[in-house]
Amino acid sequence: MEPVNRFVSALGRIVRSRLFGVSVLAAVSAVMVATVSVNMHAVTVVDGDSSRVVLTLNGDTESILETAKVDLKEGDEVISQVAARSGAIEINRAFDVQVTADGYTSVVRMTGGTVADALQKVGVTLDENDISSVHVSEQVSDGLNICVSRVEYGQYTSTEVIPYDTEVEYTDSLLEGITQIKQEGKDGVKTYTYQDTYVDGAKTGTELVGEEVTQAPVTEIKLIGTKKPAPVSTIQREEVVLDANGLPANYSAVYTGRATAYTNDRGLAGNWTASGLPAQVGVVAVNPNLIPYGSKLYIVSTDGSYVYGYAIAGDTGGALKSGKALVDLFMNTYEECMSFGSRNVAVYVLS
Repeated sequence: MEPVNRFVSALGRIVRSRLFGVSVLAAVSAVMVATVSVNMHAVTVVDGDSSRVVLTLNGDTESILETAKVDLKEGDEVISQVAARSGAIEINRAFDVQVTADGYTSVVRMTGGTVADALQKVGVTLDENDISSVHVSEQVSDGLNICVSRVEYGQYTSTEVIPYDTEVEYTDSLLEGITQIKQEGKDGVKTYTYQDTYVDGAKTGTELVGEEVTQAPVTEIKLIGTKKPAPVSTIQREEVVLDANGLPANYSAVYTGRATAYTNDRGLAGNWTASGLPAQVGVVAVNPNLIPYGSKLYIVSTDGSYVYGYAIAGDTGGALKSGKALVDLFMNTYEECMSFGSRNVAVYVLS
């Protein structure tokens, strides 16, 4: 036991000595310096256009920013890349972007992105026809004001009448001066389509966007007769010289007025006329005080549709003497008289 006691006694004297205290303090300091050296971080804090280096033992981003006295505001973005012994923290400062749509204005805090991102953040959706004052692909910036206009279209139609045309066809199947409608004309319809533009509910313009013939017009086809009517009376026809219009070339007088017809068919008149001539086609009744008996005549309707032809004044009657009729034309049958009826004629007194 004696050796042990001597060792303990010596150790006590060493501990109580000043040299031992200094040695321990130096050892502890060395350990602390080594520990700090191992765990110290040099972090670069970039804030906009400024930057600074922060030495810290703490790897927590929030603590580092507190040490660097960085004041974060709403919407600011912190990008931290703190490694074992170094790193960087970048701060993207948020800015205000204003969006106006549907009568409301919203302000959104952003650190970057596009107009489309800003619209998405405030819940504004663009329809196909809507217009943004700044293109959706543009990058946002501080103080940017984005206005969204809602665009709608409305269409309506109006119609216009297309008048039909008239074509004329000449035909010898109809007497000269006679007209007939071969095909009825019908107006067409043209439809115009217009488009109204409304921006935020207000009408801003109208545009013609289409036109179409929705009903084609039908052309009227009118037939005009060219056939010269054959004279009813053919007696001594060779003595009458007609011009290109089928009228006498030589005459001393012409009278126009009402013509009637009579016949001795069914015993309706006698077989002899007042002048002694036999009652037959070509012998007509007149007022002998105006047109003497025996006068050679050529008679045609004033519209050219009927030609009685060559005639001789040879009879008379009460209607003729009173002036109710200019001439009374002899016909072979009662049916012919009824068909003729009463017409206006021109009576040429031949030279």
